[in-house]
Amino acid sequence: MGKRDPLKRTAPSRAAEAILAILLPPACREEVLGDLHERYVAPAQYACEALRTAPWVILSRIRRTADPQVLLMHAFALYVAFAGAARAADRGFLGGEGGLLHLAVPVVAVLLGIVLEDAYAKPGRRAALMLSRGPAVGIAFALFVQTCFRFSWPVAAIPFRIFLDGSGMSLLLCSAIRLLFPPVANQVQGAAVPAFWLKQTGGTIGYRAILVLQSIAALVAIALTATWLSGASGVSLPRVLSILTLSGLFLLIGYQVSKRV
Repeated sequence: MGKRDPLKRTAPSRAAEAILAILLPPACREEVLGDLHERYVAPAQYACEALRTAPWVILSRIRRTADPQVLLMHAFALYVAFAGAARAADRGFLGGEGGLLHLAVPVVAVLLGIVLEDAYAKPGRRAALMLSRGPAVGIAFALFVQTCFRFSWPVAAIPFRIFLDGSGMSLLLCSAIRLLFPPVANQVQGAAVPAFWLKQTGGTIGYRAILVLQSIAALVAIALTATWLSGASGVSLPRVLSILTLSGLFLLIGYQVSKRV
């Protein structure tokens, strides 16, 4: 009977598990750490499995917690906030080359921050004040992105005054949306479950009423946004309306496809 090598580890190091625990969302942290712990053979094998598993776990959690319909509301609110700040602070920026496109950079950054904050939120009911943490995290991430752009790609960065005013309005609008439509991170049990706020409508009739209201709100938002952007940028109203409508259709198609994958 051979002697056991005392230097050979039969479990991953605490440092490796601590690093992996930071990367994993709290809702699925214990299960993933436990599975990898049981399959441990060697440090290299553990590292490879962790690098291969962690991204899919994070994406799976994001898919469970992110509500595309509410995110679309956030996107409209964010873009209107930054576009309104640009119009008030520097109308020449909107009329400049790529002005409207550059405003999309902080919008995407804030949305990413909201999505990640919901995915990494601890299970359990959160206080109303804590619902503002997602937009705050997104604005902090957008500030980091803008700072990087100022040093590496100044043309893509928006003026700081526009960013500051747009961030303040974005925090208010996104916090209001999250109060009306709370995050679904603590209510869903599967990727295809309807949003929590849809479950409160009282069955099929309420669900259809919500869909009708959503459609009306989307049409009104597209019309108002197109009119405002047309006047602010000088681009013809039909062109702006066509772009927004096509963007909405592509988002809707992508959402329907994602539900069937």
